[in-house]
Amino acid sequence: MLYAIVFLIHKHNQYLTGIQLRLETKVGEGLRFQHFSCIVINEATIIGKNCLIFQGVTIGVGTSGIPRIGNNVILSSGAKIIGGITIGNNVTIGANAVVTKDVPDNSIAVGIPAKVIAVNTPEKQKLYYCH
Repeated sequence: MLYAIVFLIHKHNQYLTGIQLRLETKVGEGLRFQHFSCIVINEATIIGKNCLIFQGVTIGVGTSGIPRIGNNVILSSGAKIIGGITIGNNVTIGANAVVTKDVPDNSIAVGIPAKVIAVNTPEKQKLYYCH
């Protein structure tokens, strides 16, 4: 009975915010949504700590498996993460990028399909994490 109540509250919040994040999804602490609406995250996805997700992001399972997202990752507006790939720690994915391959730690990936354009750039992420 209690699960049914929690489920209904969760569904109501999904419709209210436009964020589809299932209760079963493994998410580390510190997940933030900068803007709401049109965010879809597959329930099998694994998301690390302190991730920042902007509007219009889709994280989906492909034929190759589930996406794994590391710690301190920024997914910019409209980014698509598809399939059994690994997004490393301290990574920024650019707006509207379609990521279908692994992205190494401390890098920036942009484009369709996404390509790594810079590595060893964790200092650039500090701009997004002004507390």
